[in-house]
Amino acid sequence: MAELTDTYVVHGACTTCSKGMRASKVVLHESHGIFLRNQAQMTIKDCKGDYNVICFGGCYSMENPSTKEEAEKVQKEVEEACPDTFTDKVMNLFSGGKKKKKKEEPADSETPQVVGVCTPHIIAQEWDHGKDGVNTEEERPLMGGAKLYCMYGGVIEITESGQPEAGS
Repeated sequence: MAELTDTYVVHGACTTCSKGMRASKVVLHESHGIFLRNQAQMTIKDCKGDYNVICFGGCYSMENPSTKEEAEKVQKEVEEACPDTFTDKVMNLFSGGKKKKKKEEPADSETPQVVGVCTPHIIAQEWDHGKDGVNTEEERPLMGGAKLYCMYGGVIEITESGQPEAGS
């Protein structure tokens, strides 16, 4: 069996995002005219967010305005649900009435707490791994394991080529 990085990618290949909730697929809306096992082959230029690269269900990145907004809503709800304790009231008396803010966890914490809307904002013009020496409509064919980068810090990677197994 060929290594993923040596395999051409076709419509419907599996992808993941390091900041996404779940796996997704890449989509080719219009064929380039090349088919592998009855699936349209993709090129390195097939990398538009929310067109070729489909939503990953939700986004954990605090760089995403939607996630940040959701985190602020949760913080507000927690503050409203947790009134000052007796100790807080005594401390407020001596500190001028301001509650001490809890230290924020780093954005790359391993236990994400809030999920925002996933809208892949791709910062590159092409995937980073194409087949050299071969062209599909004057573009290099896309290969498995290729990566893209989202402006919210996510690394998007092709994890399966999308080609059905031989004989299926």
